[in-house]
Amino acid sequence: MTQDPRHDPNRKPTLLHKIEYWALKTIALFSRYSPPLLIDGLSSALWRLLAPRMRRHPRADRNLSAAMPELSADERHIILNKMWDNLGRTTTEAFALAQIADDQESITFNFSDDVTAIMKSDQPAIFVGLHAGNWEIPAIAAERFGKPLMGIYQKIVNPLVDQEVLRLRNRFYKGGLHAKSREIVSRIRRGISNGYSIAIMADLRDSYGEFVPFFGLRARSTSFPALLARLHKVPVVAIRAVRVGIRRFRVDAVVIDLDSGPDRAAAVRENTARIQQQFEGWIREDLSQWMWGHNRWGIH
Repeated sequence: MTQDPRHDPNRKPTLLHKIEYWALKTIALFSRYSPPLLIDGLSSALWRLLAPRMRRHPRADRNLSAAMPELSADERHIILNKMWDNLGRTTTEAFALAQIADDQESITFNFSDDVTAIMKSDQPAIFVGLHAGNWEIPAIAAERFGKPLMGIYQKIVNPLVDQEVLRLRNRFYKGGLHAKSREIVSRIRRGISNGYSIAIMADLRDSYGEFVPFFGLRARSTSFPALLARLHKVPVVAIRAVRVGIRRFRVDAVVIDLDSGPDRAAAVRENTARIQQQFEGWIREDLSQWMWGHNRWGIH
């Protein structure tokens, strides 16, 4: 794996990096100390105004049309407008995660009995999440239960912004947040052996992943969670945070029923499909809370 020169740890921040960083710090300041109704609403309005003019909007519309061909253009427009609203609110909430975490009324839990047992135990688990509602909130849920997490994330090109984002999220990942790299597999496996649960966003396209059905279309999907579960004999828990009000969320979680058959490759492929099937069911409940702009199916 060749290192992207943009992620060279010795690379000095550019003037543009510094401008982006201070813009981020300004937004963070307003996000933490302005009334949520005001700052989240303003961010939502800006995203709904500007996002339809960006290149991700046509992709989101193509993806939604391919996945849900029965929807009219007007229906897709309404869904995507709500999607950008959600992203706008998620943006400012990202800078107020500590306040949300410290507000005991901000999150309610909708866990099956087996999930509750896992959350209260010392047993590690693989938590698979998706970019719906506010995808940072499940880590707060783990903290509430005292479940130590290790997380995997995509390193941000701007090193100053990357450091700030890590600082905002580190509290919820006792085992650290680890950028994707050639060492990530060994780090994660050591983490599981040391009792850490693993948090993985598993709804994005993975160029090396398994082709499994997703909204009736073949989609390359990460098989890493299913493989880790197989190797370490730990459960896979699908988890999401549903937006139910202003900085108010309901966290849902279910244990994925895993195929434990003797053929490892077949079982990993089947379990990858079961994870994506759970995600699809959740997304269908409210199409507007999932981010349709990702290159999920490679549709151009």
